Amino acid sequence: MPSNQAERLSEVELDALWTIYEGHSLVIEYPQQTGTDPYAHAIMAVAYEDDEAVAEVAEIALDVAQSLIAAGLLRRSEDGPVLDESSWFDDELGFTVNAEEYVLSDAGTQVIEATADGAGAVGAGDDEDDWDDDEDDWDDDEEDEDDWDVDEEDEDDWSDDEDEDDED
Repeated sequence: MPSNQAERLSEVELDALWTIYEGHSLVIEYPQQTGTDPYAHAIMAVAYEDDEAVAEVAEIALDVAQSLIAAGLLRRSEDGPVLDESSWFDDELGFTVNAEEYVLSDAGTQVIEATADGAGAVGAGDDEDDWDDDEDDWDDDEEDEDDWDVDEEDEDDWSDDEDEDDED
């Protein structure tokens, strides 16, 4: 079932799910001001500057976030890991912001696991041992060394062409 669910996701949705997985959570903010649209972002990192939390975020299209929630791949988190309150007054904006935080559900985690090694994995972490698989392939055919020998005539032609360019 999880792999079927992964197959039903668009590349954008799967990429967004991986982004959320690689970060902490998804936060949807609902600014409480007329004419201001809600927006979603993945919290990638949090730092503290002057006793204030500052988050590094990756924007996630709101419709993509909502489709992941509707598919059951994300679940609402009432207790973090990032937000400690679901509403605050933003001094810079001058109005209140309500927010919802989401983390991967069991189904979301299963999709990540199903796509981690598969060809459909978008944003999957690099396999650190990619080079190990090909390590022994470099020196297997010593008889191929002759293939790299340059014919002396060809070498002279190349040198002559180079010399002609130098004369100009």
